[in-house]
Amino acid sequence: MRDVHRRIRKFIIHKVLHADDSPHVIALGLGIGMFVAFLPLVGVQTLIALALAAVFRANKAVCVPVVWITNPATLIPIYYGCLIVGQSVLNVSNPGSGEDMMSLRAFAPDASVFEFEYWKQLIETTLNFATELWVGCLIVATILSLGSYFSARWIVTTYRERRRRLRLERQLFRAQLRKQAV
Repeated sequence: MRDVHRRIRKFIIHKVLHADDSPHVIALGLGIGMFVAFLPLVGVQTLIALALAAVFRANKAVCVPVVWITNPATLIPIYYGCLIVGQSVLNVSNPGSGEDMMSLRAFAPDASVFEFEYWKQLIETTLNFATELWVGCLIVATILSLGSYFSARWIVTTYRERRRRLRLERQLFRAQLRKQAV
């Protein structure tokens, strides 16, 4: 576990904070990655994030790892939370009850998949479920991506300013030592 923390810290310090990009470009990469990570586009998230980062000229090295927040271990809690948000916003009768999910399971195993009604009900239920999920995901993704953008921009700017100040202080100290030695 300690090794994982060390690698994350090394990535953040050396790849993010010391990147040759402006704080805006780095923060934009993080914001785009966060936005795409919370959309229900599993399987194509990385490609979409890279394409958006290229279009908006954001940092791709920051963008891609953030997209992997949604992975097989985190999909259900993330998307269920987004579904609850979507149901709340759309005023679904019992937000978070999972009625749409349960109605998907309600199709009897002996129901004929060759009947039109079966497919019609399946598509309607899935579309209702998808609408709530997409609305929730868009809301959560927008809030988190904006928060990530502004936080990252502030962190990178502050870190770089502090580092610049320390470098100047060291240079002044060395100059004073040289002056005293002469």
